[in-house]
Amino acid sequence: MKNKLPKAVIYGLALLLLQYLYSCKKSDTLSPINPPQRQPVTVPVYTKVQFSGTSALSAARQNLVAGAAGNKILFAGGFNGPSFFSTVDIFDVPTGTWTSAMLNGARENLSAASAGSKIAFAGGYSGDSYSSNVDIYDATSNTWSQGQLSVARQNLAAAGAGNKILFAGGFNPSANAADVDIYDVLAGTWTTSQLSVPRAMLAAAAAGNKIVFAGGTNTRTGTIYATVDIYDVTTGVWSTATLSEARYGLSAASAGTKIVFAGGSNAAGNSSAVDIYDISTNRWTTATLSEARYGLSAAGGGTKILFAGGYSNSLSSTVDIYDITTNSWTSGQLSEARAGLAGACAGNKILFGGGYLSSDFSKTVDVFTLSN
Repeated sequence: MKNKLPKAVIYGLALLLLQYLYSCKKSDTLSPINPPQRQPVTVPVYTKVQFSGTSALSAARQNLVAGAAGNKILFAGGFNGPSFFSTVDIFDVPTGTWTSAMLNGARENLSAASAGSKIAFAGGYSGDSYSSNVDIYDATSNTWSQGQLSVARQNLAAAGAGNKILFAGGFNPSANAADVDIYDVLAGTWTTSQLSVPRAMLAAAAAGNKIVFAGGTNTRTGTIYATVDIYDVTTGVWSTATLSEARYGLSAASAGTKIVFAGGSNAAGNSSAVDIYDISTNRWTTATLSEARYGLSAAGGGTKILFAGGYSNSLSSTVDIYDITTNSWTSGQLSEARAGLAGACAGNKILFGGGYLSSDFSKTVDVFTLSN
């Protein structure tokens, strides 16, 4: 016969077992673990701009264009008296280094605009012919492809919003164009539309889902226009407005919800007029540049839009700086006075390059840095 444990011992062991099990249950019960929270992606809103020195293009030239996508700013085409250029100078913002490429055909007075990761350079003039070539650079893959405008022409305007880049207006020996070529950067397809009035030497810029073409002239009749054509990328619908002053050879750029058209030439001479379109309110307001001029360049970044150079009674080194938040103006200076230059912004850099000097052509690139 086996010996039996006393009841008191059995009750004591049972109590210890229950306490152990209870303590294990508490310690093994895991409190809920909150998944790591996704931090919101913040886009820097640069509120300050300052001149930070100069760099140089590979060749001096005027009537070139500039465009930006990703962290790249490209300067393409141009003319320096004896020669037309197919040169493309590519500036990498993070590294501050330059590389180069070539357009499919040398030309000046072309247009450039970007959407997504792509920059497209279209049209132009090469002395004996007008171009319908479109060179498309993908900043992500660092590759080039080609397209064709529906009509060969120079002095057209371009801007991009959403997944669309629009090329509008211009002229060739046959006519001034109302043609609009629409490139879908995602589908890789082309469609066409029409401006309300055929004209050349107009300006374009985009904000939100709006692409706006303003001003211009008919090079055959000499008519100067205050016409504004507004394309809604979302609906594909056009509307119109009117600048405060008819003019051509003006410049345009955007920041935030504002698109600004400045300078140019009118029937009386050079213009200091500034027209500001706010897409969030659908309202227009006006301002004035510090000096009247045409052949200036514009670029926007952060809360600033810069209007640089141009020709007044003489070549200008003035940079008029518009702050979209405070609705105020300040000024700066280029390193050298010139017109026919080009400008663009990527990251925290705004670059203005090339142009013509009083007796020569420029390869200078002025670098402005955006900060908070």
